[in-house]
Amino acid sequence: MKCPICITFDLIPSSLENHLASRHCDNCGGNWIQSFEYWKWREYNRENLPEKPAEPEAPNPSTGTLVLKHCPECRSILIRYKVGHGFSFSLDQCSNCGGVWFDKDEWEALKSRNLHDDVFTIFTAPWQAQVRKEESALHQEQIYRKKFGDEGYEEINRIREWIDAHPRRHEILAYLMYR
Repeated sequence: MKCPICITFDLIPSSLENHLASRHCDNCGGNWIQSFEYWKWREYNRENLPEKPAEPEAPNPSTGTLVLKHCPECRSILIRYKVGHGFSFSLDQCSNCGGVWFDKDEWEALKSRNLHDDVFTIFTAPWQAQVRKEESALHQEQIYRKKFGDEGYEEINRIREWIDAHPRRHEILAYLMYR
């Protein structure tokens, strides 16, 4: 098997975790996990750990080059899926055999938040819809911060929270719209 990034480098049998066989590229630091190996590991580690919140210094590798990657097993195209949940990187899954490519430090980043045991959930439509929703909200925040400034944006949010919690919310909104 050849590395989908380096193309000419062989993937060496390795282990990402106890009972999780992988193939590692010594050149770029990436790891290939066959889907059946991941599911065997999940069966061995039955406990699904709760997701941890993001920490400021938590590892967050950036997604590598945006080149078309091919599966080291079956040569099918690897499909890129955004991880979201505060992570800026994507995972690559084979569209045919289901294996997953982890660029350097991506497994460790997921593990730091207990998402390494939910890898295949990342490839689902509900997860990807949530990622798009998060990205949209972040984009909207950036627009309003630019428009009102950071201090103005924070004040508007404080007022909005007060209005939302007020028992006469609808009357307050009607008054503001009237004025």
